[in-house]
Amino acid sequence: MKKFRRIGAIVVIALLLSMYIICFIAAVQGSENAKTVFKAALGLTVALPIVLYAFLLMLRLAQGKKQETTPDGDVPEPDEDVPEEEDQG
Repeated sequence: MKKFRRIGAIVVIALLLSMYIICFIAAVQGSENAKTVFKAALGLTVALPIVLYAFLLMLRLAQGKKQETTPDGDVPEPDEDVPEEEDQG
C-alpha cells in the first residue's frame, strides 16, 4: 500500500508539473488559448490531489483492515503494559 501511495503521488506531481510547463509555454507564446489553459491548470491543481486521495481511500476500504501477524503466522497477544479501556458510563 505504501509503495502504491508513493507511485500515485509521483504521478500526480509529474502531471501537475507538466501542466504548469504547458501553461507557461502557452502564456509566453501569446496563444489565444492561454487563458483557458490557465483556468484548467487552476482547476486541476485542486482536482488531481482530491481524486488521488479518493482513489487511495477507496482502495484502503476495499482491502479492509488486515490483521497483523507475527513472522511465524501467529496473531500477537495485546501488550500487557497497556491497560485496556474500561467502560466509564
